[in-house]
Amino acid sequence: MNLFLRTTMTASIATLALAAAPARAQDSYIQINTGVDYSSGDYGDVEDTDYLSVPVGIKYQADRFYVKASISYVHAEGPSGIIPGEGGGTAGAPGGAITSRSGIGDLWLTAGYSLPVSDSTWFDLVGKAKLPTASESKFLGTGSTDFTAQGELLHSFGDVSVSAYGGRRFNGSSDILALRDVWLAGAGVYFGADRLTVGLDYDWREGATVTSPEISEATASLTYKLNDKLRLQGYGYKGFADGSPDLGGGIQLLFRFGG
Repeated sequence: MNLFLRTTMTASIATLALAAAPARAQDSYIQINTGVDYSSGDYGDVEDTDYLSVPVGIKYQADRFYVKASISYVHAEGPSGIIPGEGGGTAGAPGGAITSRSGIGDLWLTAGYSLPVSDSTWFDLVGKAKLPTASESKFLGTGSTDFTAQGELLHSFGDVSVSAYGGRRFNGSSDILALRDVWLAGAGVYFGADRLTVGLDYDWREGATVTSPEISEATASLTYKLNDKLRLQGYGYKGFADGSPDLGGGIQLLFRFGG
């Protein structure tokens, strides 16, 4: 799972688990998040690629509807042609020269709407767009405009919540990779007590090309509600396929206005 999906997913689930459901509807608010994320993995190559990212995001929530945007400053060091944020997609033969490259990552835009199924169950309809602001020549992005449509089902048992999602990502045209449309899915379990939320997520996605490895990884997160406006979150993740990093982790701060 790329950085955008990881940070936004853990942040949104933590917010839900900390909220006093059964009512999913929330007051209107604006939330800003930033942090740092680091990962390392070989992505099926002979050398590891280290990936550092500093994301910045903003979200507007109005009752059951939300929109958000996120972009990152990224730094990668490893074999040329490896694109870590895209599941290690390789534009070239393995064993390329070790390079160090930095720049702005892709811009992600998301909109979602939550439908109540019952007092403790919700179904979210989510649409995402990735705009190619990352450099193709530095292998920081694919240069494609991509769209994702997915649904997520979440059920609360009180202090414990579970979720499952599935969707389809429609990849655009890239000058460096022969991209294809892919399926994605995942699930999670979350425990919230007072100001603390603990989460465990699993995410899977098909490889972005016919020869690309799939993404398969688990993420554990810990979120602490410092006050009504501020939340602090730390997380770590482990990859189980060459499309995911071997290990990674990060920390982020979420600040809310209104609500």
